[in-house]
Amino acid sequence: MYLQQHLKQLSNHIIFRSLHYVFIAVQLRDELTKTSAGRSCQKTRPFTVWLTHILLSYAGDILVNLLLGVLPLEPLNNGQDVALCTAAWYIVFYSPFDVVHAAARNVFCRSLVAPVTAINQVLHIERGVQLATKIYGRNASLPILIIGTVIGSGAEFLKPVAALLINRCQLQNVAYVKLSTNSKLALGITCLYLMQLNHGCLLFGLRRRELRIYVLLGLSIFKICAVFYRVDHVIWELENRLCYALFGGLNADLNKFFKRKIALASRKSFTKLD
Repeated sequence: MYLQQHLKQLSNHIIFRSLHYVFIAVQLRDELTKTSAGRSCQKTRPFTVWLTHILLSYAGDILVNLLLGVLPLEPLNNGQDVALCTAAWYIVFYSPFDVVHAAARNVFCRSLVAPVTAINQVLHIERGVQLATKIYGRNASLPILIIGTVIGSGAEFLKPVAALLINRCQLQNVAYVKLSTNSKLALGITCLYLMQLNHGCLLFGLRRRELRIYVLLGLSIFKICAVFYRVDHVIWELENRLCYALFGGLNADLNKFFKRKIALASRKSFTKLD
């Protein structure tokens, strides 16, 4: 009980929120600086960049409110939090000599932000699962999975809207959005909370408090290791292997193999008759 209260107080702390908004701003700036048009957009279209940052910062809450039938822009009612988000965006994009951006991209700062993002993601997923359970019921597995994944992924599901604004800056016509590692981690954590909710035997009777501690430790270690060793590629490799085995890749290769065998056999029989 005390741990949950401390975690909630920590997630609402000004330093915690500032690090979270700075991390999102750094990601947005890295996305924009991939092209020369995106770099010039920081000076010519600052309002577009600011609106994109606001959408990405509050994406999870906006989409979950839509799914729960609540006013979607209700998270923007907190003027102080929006001002803090705006200040984080400004110092990352327009600080003198790009000091804040260079410091935020340092390995030490990234390893410091990794536990912050892990705590934020786990608390958001747990809150989404609780809200979905109250509205849809304990047996509504699919709505709980969707809401937990959406609120845990944050900006990933609002990237189509953000991509329109980014492409407006980069003068591109086409944008594509893919499910990132963060979204896949959110889906996995939501599955664990759903199993705990239904008293799944695979969790060996773990309570929600114990599950929260284990998930926080595991996710923090994973994100810190991802900063130094890029272990997030393991998820992509596992996904590629599963897609190859279950969604047509293996079947297509087997068809090609056996067709080749049949063609070679027919050629050999033709030469013998000839």
